[in-house]
Amino acid sequence: MSGGNIPLNHQFLLEVLHAASSQSQELVQQASAQLKEWEKQSGYWILLQDAFLDRSLPVELRWIAIITLKQGVDKYWRKTATNSIRKEEKQHIRSRLLSSSIDEAQPQLAVQNAVIVGKVARLEYPLEWPKVFTDITTIIRQASNATANGQNDEQVTLRLTRSLSILLHVVKELATGRLSRTKSNLQSVTPEILKVLGDVYVRHIQVWQGLLSQQPVPAERAQQMMVISLYALKIMRRLIVAGYEFPNRAQEVNQAWTLLRDHIWSFFNAEKDIIASAEINLLLKKHVVNIGKVFLDVINHHQAAFALLPGTLELLGRYWDVVVTHGEALALQSKNTVQGINSTGTGTGDAGAAEDETEKERRQFREKVALQGMLLFRGCLKMIYNPTTTFKYRHKVEKEEIKNATALFKDQLFTPQTVTHCMEVLVTKYFILRPSDLDGWNEDPEGWNEQWENAIESYEFLIRPCAEKLFNDLVVNYKEVLAQPLMSVFNSIGSIAKDDILIKDAIYTAIGLAAGVLHHSLNFDRFIHETLVNEIQVSQPGYNIIRRRVAIMIGQWVSVKIAIESRPTLYKIMQHLLNREDPLNDLVVRLTAAHNMKRCIDEWDFRIDAFLPYVDDIFHKLMALINEAEQTETRMGLLDVIGVIVDRLEHRVAPYAEQIVQILPPLWEQTGDEHLFKQAILSILTKLVCAMKDKSVQYHHLVIPLIRYSVEPGSGMQVYLLDDALELWEATVRSTPAPASQDLLDLFPYLIGNLEIASVTLRKVLEIVDSYVLLAPRVIIETYRVQLFAGFAGLLGAIKPEATGIITRIVEVLIRAAKQIGGDSALNVLGVELVNSEFLVKIFATLRESYEANLTTGPNKRHPPTAVMVTDCFSLVARIVLANTAWFLDVVRLIAERNGQSLDDCMKWLLDEWFGHFVNMGHPSQRKLNCFALTMLLETNQRWILERLQDLMTVWTDVVTELRDEDGANDTLVYWRPTDEEESTEPETPERTRRNELTTSDPIHSVDATQLIKHHLEKVQNENGGPDAFRETWVANVDQDVLSEFAKLGLV
Repeated sequence: MSGGNIPLNHQFLLEVLHAASSQSQELVQQASAQLKEWEKQSGYWILLQDAFLDRSLPVELRWIAIITLKQGVDKYWRKTATNSIRKEEKQHIRSRLLSSSIDEAQPQLAVQNAVIVGKVARLEYPLEWPKVFTDITTIIRQASNATANGQNDEQVTLRLTRSLSILLHVVKELATGRLSRTKSNLQSVTPEILKVLGDVYVRHIQVWQGLLSQQPVPAERAQQMMVISLYALKIMRRLIVAGYEFPNRAQEVNQAWTLLRDHIWSFFNAEKDIIASAEINLLLKKHVVNIGKVFLDVINHHQAAFALLPGTLELLGRYWDVVVTHGEALALQSKNTVQGINSTGTGTGDAGAAEDETEKERRQFREKVALQGMLLFRGCLKMIYNPTTTFKYRHKVEKEEIKNATALFKDQLFTPQTVTHCMEVLVTKYFILRPSDLDGWNEDPEGWNEQWENAIESYEFLIRPCAEKLFNDLVVNYKEVLAQPLMSVFNSIGSIAKDDILIKDAIYTAIGLAAGVLHHSLNFDRFIHETLVNEIQVSQPGYNIIRRRVAIMIGQWVSVKIAIESRPTLYKIMQHLLNREDPLNDLVVRLTAAHNMKRCIDEWDFRIDAFLPYVDDIFHKLMALINEAEQTETRMGLLDVIGVIVDRLEHRVAPYAEQIVQILPPLWEQTGDEHLFKQAILSILTKLVCAMKDKSVQYHHLVIPLIRYSVEPGSGMQVYLLDDALELWEATVRSTPAPASQDLLDLFPYLIGNLEIASVTLRKVLEIVDSYVLLAPRVIIETYRVQLFAGFAGLLGAIKPEATGIITRIVEVLIRAAKQIGGDSALNVLGVELVNSEFLVKIFATLRESYEANLTTGPNKRHPPTAVMVTDCFSLVARIVLANTAWFLDVVRLIAERNGQSLDDCMKWLLDEWFGHFVNMGHPSQRKLNCFALTMLLETNQRWILERLQDLMTVWTDVVTELRDEDGANDTLVYWRPTDEEESTEPETPERTRRNELTTSDPIHSVDATQLIKHHLEKVQNENGGPDAFRETWVANVDQDVLSEFAKLGLV
């Protein structure tokens, strides 16, 4: 490919497509760029379709063409899309969509074209493409008539298969539509299509059933017919679910339902007898599974309809028979497994050796059907006790149907006998560990444990988690029915043979899962002391299974009902199970104990004093377990356990911190690019730093390099680790006593870099900047003020009001710090930089915008900035006034000159807005701050403030009245320092101490409002001719009502 602007034509397009399918990465990139460039040109998409239709071209080239066209339909087919495909091009492409793949020999290409047809139909049916369903069903009818009548024409069979594939994708697309228009479009054509497909399905079922009865079986032809009926079945499934509002009211659905209900069991039973070929056997299984999906989809989307469709109770009974039969097969396996355990330890012996591949596939198939049966029963329970909620109006008929459906399942399906029977089957058949489970335990303990920890989330695909879910549903909804049978199961523990380990494990599983029901009847504390303590000390082969289950059971019960007095016993049990020296405490047992230790600690009734005696040994064993573990997920889980313990220990973690810190650097190095593990390490370091507070400084040599590595733009890890690194960074700065180390201060420029990005982490970045300003204000002012104010100025106007408030508060603290550090000279330096950086200019521009917007009325009314933002801006201006009134005037003068105004003009509109906005200030401390600032402006003795004496008196009256306590004497915002006796014994973070000092030194919390107002009022009177002259000149202009209310304060 040569560079430059390549014209779009058929030949050049083929060359670019050829380059796109080459092995050269450079050529592929160039071709992709060129194809992207052509997307904007007219005729490009038609030429792509031409390339796909040209069957003389290589398959790879046609593949690139159809994939690119599919992406183009996704991106540009909608009218509202930028550079959307022109209407004429759409029409031309659409006219060839069906014909282009109806006899396409390459299945991959045909599928991609079918996907395009589905996407276009979703957007254009029925307005632009009204005949899409008619055209497809016409082809299906013609081809189906030929194949069903015995015509062995490969081309006709191909046309039928491809047309069904196209219809499947069209129905898929419309069925997933959320808009009511899309749904109604599909529902309008569903009855007719379902009839066509029902005919295709029935006729081709009959054809392949006839073929399978022949000797020898014409396998290839039978497979083709089975593929056709399977396609029809898949489409029917989606039509029944998405094509009807009330499937049970449609005659064609009832007919199809009855047919499928009969077919599933005939196919299920026939599967073991058909030995024609593995492919035919697999297709038969797919028919059974897909019919099961029809039932599952209906109960998930049309709960009442499922119950009211014909023969549902019989269907559920047949499914439960499969569940029971499959469970018996599993129980038979477990008997051999028990013998293997007793002879070899945790192993299966020869229990699974005899199972050949065919038998294994058959067992897996029957397990799928049993799983579907369990899911159907869960759906029935959900319909009764947790029905789908809707805001849609329900007619009387619909309400009656729901009532009848619920009553049917409640009264006839879930009878007390059935519920008890279901529970017993689940416990005695499905809660028993299988040979494959124990093989996994031995071969890959870490992987097996991790899989079982997360298996409950896969209940729709794995039968053991589904059995536990169904058991839970039964126990929760039928407490009264199952409480006594479960207690009977529990009481049977004593009669179980000591070597019948798997049955005991199954019963313990049930006891753990049913904790929420059994806690009223079962004294679990006594059970711990009398039974479990002894169970974990049995050294018989295979008792590691019981040890694991004891740990899980304790984790399940601890948040339900275990007395506080029994907690030390729990910790001793876990301590024992974590002991590697005991040969029965294998890796799975210890990992399970560690994970359930977390549950024992991270719960409401945890008492730290009861746990402290065991901390040292448990920490030691957890550290050893982390070193022993090899898989990242396992180590992350163990780090999480340690993190929870650190959280609970708080400052008491100090003696054990060294153990934790020592293992982290090697783990960090070993993880390589596994950013999830690095995130876990940063997370536990954060918890450790928070817990140790100022003592965490000793670990800065580890923490600071990790922060730098994680936030450095060129590290490659910033995108993954930034959030966790910021959490650690914030904790580190907050826990560092002043003065801070140079290494910690050298990290500050990275914060300024993140300010410029202004991403979702901005708030956290600003909070860390705030912490730095409290920790090292002199360094920030002297070294970073220019970059910091420039960064703040760049953010103003582009961020949310909440973030603006954080920025203004940071600058307020810097102003207070500058005055304390360098007096007026430092303030002048800071003021110049605040103006030069445009920061204060933008603050005043926001206030000016609010002022001008408040002057507008009627149709031309403009919306001012939010009240919260304006309040924050005025609070910053108020801090400038409190720092030094003369400095404030200098700053305003600089800004006024920039805007071509005089100081007096600027102050006039500023005070108009300030007094006008005062009523919108909500927080008492902000109201007091602004009141102080307005009062201190009297020091200027300027006319623009003396003329506002009435406004000042209104503010004074409001603020003083609000702040006075119940006795009408003290200012409620003036805080006192606690005495030594009153101070908390819990250690505070250094930042909390710094913030307390900042608060207590703030005039808002140390100066009484009445005293400040009285002082400045007396001062301004004396500086303006004395009380009498002041009264005649300025007070005389104040409204008498305002003056009367102010006089009640007793300040004059």
